[in-house]
Amino acid sequence: MTFYTDFYHILWFFIIYCMAGWIWESCFCSIKAKKWINRGFLLGPYIPIYGCGALSVYLLLYPAQEHLLAVFTGGMILASILEFFTSWIMEKLFAATWWDYSKEKFNIQGRICLKASLLWGFFSVGMVKFLHPAVLMLIEKIPRNIGNILGTLFVFVFSSDVVHTVLATWDIKKTLERMETIRSDIRQFAEVHNIDFLPEDMPPARMLTRLKEQWEERREHLENLPLTGTIHEYRMELEEKLEYLVDRYEENRLKHRHTFLHHMKSYPNFKSVRYEKVLDDVKKRLDKLRKDM
Repeated sequence: MTFYTDFYHILWFFIIYCMAGWIWESCFCSIKAKKWINRGFLLGPYIPIYGCGALSVYLLLYPAQEHLLAVFTGGMILASILEFFTSWIMEKLFAATWWDYSKEKFNIQGRICLKASLLWGFFSVGMVKFLHPAVLMLIEKIPRNIGNILGTLFVFVFSSDVVHTVLATWDIKKTLERMETIRSDIRQFAEVHNIDFLPEDMPPARMLTRLKEQWEERREHLENLPLTGTIHEYRMELEEKLEYLVDRYEENRLKHRHTFLHHMKSYPNFKSVRYEKVLDDVKKRLDKLRKDM
């Protein structure tokens, strides 16, 4: 079978394998979760890591298709390297992880694991022996002029999706970073003023409410002390400062809520490696908004 390396065929290989990967992952995860899950980092029906992985296998291993052990081993190694560095780069860029193999045996930093690597090996063999010939037949059935138009359209839509999702996810990271800084300021404020009844995982808005509740609980005792006026002034000063910090915290609204929700729904193990408590606050806030609608 002809080994194609021209731009037209490489582009269509990428398109088909990206979409095939999305269909596979979305269906598999949906069946597992018993509800529809639009899998993938991007918003559209494609997962680039599958396209890149399939192209790597095709370009490097397809010429050795008669040597299945070499295809299996090579596919396992290539896909594992790709998955590892994709996870690493995304974590460095966005301070978050989308998948986690930490609970699987023989994993490396939770980014890859032996079970997934073996599956990539089997997928590589299946692709070379069965899937790719069918993909090539499909491409050949598409008239070249229509293929050029559809390919160009895909590049435009795909590129727009990549730019939008990357920028939106970066903005989400910066929002969480600002919220974490303010949350740290609130904790520092509580420590400086010996406010030790505010648990670390308590949302800032609840901290302010809890402070006021504590004043009311101690009100009867405070009223019997001398210098009550001074204590009242001190109370008002504390509440005003804490309220100012809480307002700054609450002012941080996600501009890209749709992208954030997509990440959360697509990857149940999605988590922030730096801003986990803030991320939990945002999740609760969005859940409350959803229930109030």
